[in-house]
Amino acid sequence: MALLVIAALALPVVALAAMVGQQEWLRSRVTILTVAVRGADPRDLLRGHYLTAAFAWDWESLPRPGADGRMPAGALCVLAIDAERRPRVRLLPEPTADQAKAAACQLLIPGWMLSSDTFVPTSIDITNGAIRLFVPETRATELERMIRERPGALTVDLAVRTDGHVSIEGLRIDGRLLGR
Repeated sequence: MALLVIAALALPVVALAAMVGQQEWLRSRVTILTVAVRGADPRDLLRGHYLTAAFAWDWESLPRPGADGRMPAGALCVLAIDAERRPRVRLLPEPTADQAKAAACQLLIPGWMLSSDTFVPTSIDITNGAIRLFVPETRATELERMIRERPGALTVDLAVRTDGHVSIEGLRIDGRLLGR
């Protein structure tokens, strides 16, 4: 009986350790993309301690809306990863492994198009197509002015796992790390 109780208590701990191990293994295999951000709504960039922004991707060609006028969902095919410049991308509306290989994709990021130039990764969408970046209160006004006056000066480091899951790793101003 005591052995069964010990096994019943140990099983959740072992399962939790396995899940943590799996996430750490996935996290150790990320690719970092540096992507410029732009204001999502120029009239209302700041909300509390958060800057509302959108990614400024380097599109090979801009996706077009479908016959119904809606923008397609799919995956962002990252064609070129360069630490000095924005990643070169194109949209694959129905991504398959064969399409990704034929298109020479280095990474695939699932998501959807909000407008003709705004792609939102599924894993960081906050329902309206914008991203929210936490900024220090002392730098908020400076960052808001920078995003309006100096496009491309504010960038984020995106950690992209092999399964396409994206998380924001850091915020940079002119290439210098502001925070993680």
